[in-house]
Amino acid sequence: MQDRGQEFKDAFEKHSDELFRHASLRLSNRERALDLTQECFLKAWEYLRKGEVIREYRPFLYRTLNNLIIDEYRKRKAVSLDAMLEETENTQALEGNLLRDEADVFEEVATKYEGKRALEVVSQLPEHYRAVIIMRYVDGLSPSEIAECIDESENAVSVRLHRGVRKLRDLLASPTHI
Repeated sequence: MQDRGQEFKDAFEKHSDELFRHASLRLSNRERALDLTQECFLKAWEYLRKGEVIREYRPFLYRTLNNLIIDEYRKRKAVSLDAMLEETENTQALEGNLLRDEADVFEEVATKYEGKRALEVVSQLPEHYRAVIIMRYVDGLSPSEIAECIDESENAVSVRLHRGVRKLRDLLASPTHI
């Protein structure tokens, strides 16, 4: 248990700031973000105390935090987040222009419209887009890590990233944000 304790401490020191930043951007409430970040680490510690093993802390912690954030949204809204996540569009094969590297598209948008403003506008995106965009471009998680965190396929994450970036570009280009 001593080694696990040290691993946990190292994971806390390494990931607590980025998890807090992630929660702050998704919740827009600093105090609640801090509470959920702490709760995330408490749940991880309880998991370890039960004798379970955490192979990779970063995806495990993001998945735990993501679940806590989803629970937070469910508490706040009468409509279930699950219903919001169901998209009416079916996930078709990526079109030719969708095959561009989404990081390049996001960088282009962020550069064109100033990164700070882009992050402010991200908060206006629907939660299911905002979450993956923050995980990818702010937290630096790969699509496969995001897929593991939110328990979806890597393809679904890539499609959601593309659609979220497209919506972000549209929001930034609208006359109300110029």
